[in-house]
Amino acid sequence: MTETWDSAGYIASSRYRLAVCEYLVQNGSGLPSRIATETGLAQPHVSRALSELRDRDIVELLVPESQQKGRLYGLTDHGELAYERVASEREAELTIVEKDEFPAPGLVETLSTKYGDQLRAVVWCEPGQSWVNFVSTTVSDSYDAETLKTIVSTFVDDEEFDTVLAESPTGGPEFVAFGLEDALVVRLQLSEEATLLVSVDAGFDTKLHHLIQTCHSVMPVAALESN
Repeated sequence: MTETWDSAGYIASSRYRLAVCEYLVQNGSGLPSRIATETGLAQPHVSRALSELRDRDIVELLVPESQQKGRLYGLTDHGELAYERVASEREAELTIVEKDEFPAPGLVETLSTKYGDQLRAVVWCEPGQSWVNFVSTTVSDSYDAETLKTIVSTFVDDEEFDTVLAESPTGGPEFVAFGLEDALVVRLQLSEEATLLVSVDAGFDTKLHHLIQTCHSVMPVAALESN
């Protein structure tokens, strides 16, 4: 379950991996050269994406490994499930906002003060709508709007978390953290309708529980600000 979600986040975090998976879903299989031509991507990007996806058991080679020409690729069963999760969570509206337009500006201010350059972005998610505040333009420039929307939507999956909570004998996790290539994303459920995503650098050297405690300490104020 969580493996599928991890893979969905991995697909969503790269427009090249996302485009390759979308092509394979639509066409069943594909050669790197054909995928590149029909998606408008450079072939080196396609080849790298296929290699990355294959390493994660999302894509598989459909011909013998020894075959050097006509190397045909397709999604694994696991890859199909992961892509379905990505595709099903891409409909919510997403808005990039400044701190004072964020549903909880005090929360952003507190996190920025405590974690400085290690903080990348804060996302407030409600049904059908998400607000993103980037700490710096360097981070925001790294993502196009569609990729960002896909990443956020993929991590906001209430049904998945409800299942985890229901099955856990201890009441479920207080938070869930996911590693991307250059970032760590922490997901906190603020209320029945509000979810918080906090993105920090992959090398975040502060204990996660400290970050969680900071969010919880501001949460009552944040909830009031959002109403």
